[in-house]
Amino acid sequence: MTETAIKKLYVDKDGMVTFVCPKCNESRKESVVQYKDQTGTIKVECKCANVCEVQLEFRKSFRKETSLDGLYFRTSHPGDWGKMTVRDLSLGGCRFETLTAHLLDRGEEIKLEFVLDDVRRSNIRKKAVVFDIDGRNVGCKFSDPPGSIDTELGFYLRKR
Repeated sequence: MTETAIKKLYVDKDGMVTFVCPKCNESRKESVVQYKDQTGTIKVECKCANVCEVQLEFRKSFRKETSLDGLYFRTSHPGDWGKMTVRDLSLGGCRFETLTAHLLDRGEEIKLEFVLDDVRRSNIRKKAVVFDIDGRNVGCKFSDPPGSIDTELGFYLRKR
């Protein structure tokens, strides 16, 4: 087995991904729907007998790693807020880390405020719903009105 860095592969809307062997550059497109609920990496073997580990990314939109300071507010508990650092960001949501312990619950609606590290220092204010909690790490989905487009966030995410 050839040791290489674990590569992240993005799955398309049809559940397909293109594997490219780092050893022989042979490529093949294959369905990976059966791995949708699996966490961690999978091993892929090429015709040339090279085996490598890959991480499958099923997200609908690109997620950018960040380190953006901000605040979160619990809408169901006025006055309950905390400081956070946005760790990754997409058009559909974000993952943030609270600076201290929090009382957030899955399914709870919150408001987020943070400043992008772009040239304009764009101020982002979003309503979101908490869907994942792991200690001080919180995953949330933005609850923008259907069809709305956040141009500042979209432009920021394009600049990788």
